Amino acid sequence: MNRSYRLALICGALPLLGGISIFLLWLISRWEWLMLAGVFTLYGGVAVFCVGVFALARFCWSAFRTPELPRQRLWLSTLGCAALLLSNFPVAGGIVSSVLRIETRYTVMVRNGSQHPLNGVRVFGGGCEADFGTIPPGGSVRRSFWIQHDDQLEFRALSGATMHSETIDGYVTNSLGGHTTVVLNPDATVSVSNRDARRRAMD
Repeated sequence: MNRSYRLALICGALPLLGGISIFLLWLISRWEWLMLAGVFTLYGGVAVFCVGVFALARFCWSAFRTPELPRQRLWLSTLGCAALLLSNFPVAGGIVSSVLRIETRYTVMVRNGSQHPLNGVRVFGGGCEADFGTIPPGGSVRRSFWIQHDDQLEFRALSGATMHSETIDGYVTNSLGGHTTVVLNPDATVSVSNRDARRRAMD
């Protein structure tokens, strides 16, 4: 195989495999340093793509000047390598879009630690409303949504004859996601714990 063609194939496959691997590892681990690694992979991928295009052009210039090479096979090889190089862009775009959607997602987990069913459970605010339905004793339900504007999140639920109404997040915005866990304790009190990028940055 021609050295230039081999280099072009490597330049097409390397950033593609690297970007997908970093993304999958981030999905599993959520290690923050992988976000930076992904950014470097994007910028490095552009440079590698340029090298690959140059190598493929060099291969074509040499190969098409060689009469004994089968033209159909040459065209298939060239188009296949070009498709591999170009596939990096839609894949990178899909990964970036997925990361942004995941990072700006707000997730609420409601756990019923009491001895009574939790009825009419809902969380609303910021232009969103999530219906959790009825949660049996010992049960839990998770819902995710995307905040539309600055606001606060409210929790409403009915346990027996008691209506629970709590502000579970004092400030939410559409640019940041988060994770809040709401627990109805056995003594009928409500516990709230928050975890999001904004709070991590403030800590």
